[in-house]
Amino acid sequence: MPKLEVLNHTDKEITNFLNRVSEINLKNSHYLLILIGPYQSGKNHLINRLQKKIGEFVEIDLSAVITQDEEESFKNIDELFIMISKTDKNIRFNNGDVLAGQYTGYTYSSVRYATPQERYLLDKINGSEKFCVLSLAEPEALDKRLEGFAQAAIRFDKPKSLFAKLIWKIRQIRIQGHTFVSIRPLSSAK
Repeated sequence: MPKLEVLNHTDKEITNFLNRVSEINLKNSHYLLILIGPYQSGKNHLINRLQKKIGEFVEIDLSAVITQDEEESFKNIDELFIMISKTDKNIRFNNGDVLAGQYTGYTYSSVRYATPQERYLLDKINGSEKFCVLSLAEPEALDKRLEGFAQAAIRFDKPKSLFAKLIWKIRQIRIQGHTFVSIRPLSSAK
């Protein structure tokens, strides 16, 4: 199994990476790029650069597709892939954190696992001839199954310098309030 290529959005290699992925042949295959971290403006900027290379993305909000009911989620995923036409080659899955599960066999476990909903979605992506981007706000939502399935991941961490942190926090302010990334309850104490 090839090792997951991980970059930071500030790396100088991003331009080379975008050039490489724009030349990928998706015949009988797929490509999954994971965007990890809370820096949404950085993710949007990267998607804009990527769209200039490979074309527009169909945006899917996974929080409207994935539920805690497995059968309902499977039905929603099936309908989603029927709705996505053959000509739509680029898909952006937002709110991917709803796919993350937490191992509950031990009280103090913080290990994440692939939920049945995640496995089903990945099975649908496999061989779909689509370029898929999955956005995760929480780095902990990246489990081993997702890590093994994806070809690349780009980190969008919070800034480290004081000035950059201030600008970042100002950009995160929303008039409408705040919604939590994942509605799944935590099942273990930390």
